[in-house]
Amino acid sequence: MTVTAPTTSTPPSPRRFREWAVAIVQSVGCTLVGLLLWLIIFGFLLEEFHDDPPVGLLAMTGMDALVGAAAGLAIGPARFLHPGRLHSVVHLLLAMSGGLSVWALPASAIALYRLGMRRRPVLDVSVLVVIGVASMVTMLLDSWIRSDPMGTFVLLTILVMIAGATIPLLIGRVVGTRDELLASLRDRAASSDRERETAQREREAAEREAAALVRERDADAARVRAEERAALARDMHDSISHHLATIAMHAGAMSYREDLPPQELRRTAGTVRDAAQQANRELRTVLLTLRTTEGDAPLATAPTLCDIVERCREENQDVELTWDGVTADALAAHDRSAVVTLARILTEVTTNAAKHAPGEPLRITLSRTDDHVVLRARNPCPASAATGEASAAPTSTGHGLLGVQERARLLGGDARYGVNDGAFEVEAWMPW
Repeated sequence: MTVTAPTTSTPPSPRRFREWAVAIVQSVGCTLVGLLLWLIIFGFLLEEFHDDPPVGLLAMTGMDALVGAAAGLAIGPARFLHPGRLHSVVHLLLAMSGGLSVWALPASAIALYRLGMRRRPVLDVSVLVVIGVASMVTMLLDSWIRSDPMGTFVLLTILVMIAGATIPLLIGRVVGTRDELLASLRDRAASSDRERETAQREREAAEREAAALVRERDADAARVRAEERAALARDMHDSISHHLATIAMHAGAMSYREDLPPQELRRTAGTVRDAAQQANRELRTVLLTLRTTEGDAPLATAPTLCDIVERCREENQDVELTWDGVTADALAAHDRSAVVTLARILTEVTTNAAKHAPGEPLRITLSRTDDHVVLRARNPCPASAATGEASAAPTSTGHGLLGVQERARLLGGDARYGVNDGAFEVEAWMPW
C-alpha cells in the first residue's frame, strides 16, 4: 500500500480573478450590444420587405447572428493569448468578423484595439485590407440577392468601414506606445536604483576598508612604540641594575666591616650616594613593564656613536660625524641612558640612509646647548625619488622613525623627520 503525500495547491491570485472578470464582462457586453445592433438591422429588413424578406437575406441575417455570437463569446478569452502568431491570427479573424456581421462589430472593435497595441505596421495594414475585403464581399452579396446594383454605395460603405476600423486601431497604438514608454521609464528607474544601491555598497565597502587600514596602521604604530619602550626599558633596567649592585656591594661591606677607618668609610658612603643618585635619575625614565626583544644589545655592550660611524665606513658608507659643544667622554660621563638612546637613534638613521639613499653622503651633527643635546642627520634624496621614478629601495613602513621619536620622548625630548630642500632630515633632541 503506497501512501501519497498530500499536494498543496497555491490559491489563485486576486489579479487572476480580476482578469477573468474583465474577460467575462467583455464577452457578455459585446454579445448584448451586438444583439441590439442585429435586432435594429433585422427590424429595418422586415420593415423594408413588409415582413416578407427574401430567403437569401434571411440566411445572411442568420449567418450574421452566428458569426456575431461566436465573436462575442470568443473576444473575452482571447485576451489571455500571449503576443505572437496565434494572437495575431485570432484577433485578425475577430476583426474581420466585423466586415461580415453587424452583431460582431463590438468584438471587432476590441480586436482592432488589441492589434493596435502590438504596434506592428504590417499587421495594421493587413487587418484594414481584410476588413475592406470582407465588407466588400458582404455588400456585393447583399446587392446580388436584392438584384439592385449599388456600386457607388458599396464603395462608400467599404470606405466608412475602413475609416471606422482605423479609430480603435489608432487608439490601441497610442495606448501601446504609452505602456511601452511607462515600462521603459520603470526599467530605467529600477536600473538607476540598482546603480545607486551598488554605488552605496561600494562606498560603504571602501569606507570599511579605509577604516580597517587606519586601524591596522594605528596598531602597527602602537606595536612599534611598545617595542621601542620595551627595548629602552631593558637598557635602563640593565643600567639601574648595575648601580643597584654597586650600592648593595658597598653597603654590605660597610655593614660587616667594623674596622674601616673613617676616611675609607666616607669614601664608600660617597660611592653609595653617587650610585644612588645616578640610579634615581635613570629610574625616572624606566617603564613599569620590562620586556626583552631579540637583537637588543644591553647597556654594557651598546656601541658608542664613534663605533657606529666606523662600522658604517667599513661598509663603504659615506658617513661623517661632527661634535659641536660636546665630546663622547663628556656625554657618557653625564648620562649613560642618553648615550644608549643616541646610539639607537644613530643606528636607525644610518640604516635608513643605506637602505633608501645608497651612495649618498650622510652628514651627522651632535651638538649641545645649555639644556639640550641635539642629533641632526641629513642626506640628499636619491635622483629617482626626486623625479618620481620607481626606486629599487624597499618600501619603508616608517616604524623605525616612530621608534626614534618614542625613544626621544621617553627621555623628555622629541624628534622630527621629513624631506627639506631635496634632502631627508632627522632631528632628535633630549634634555641635558
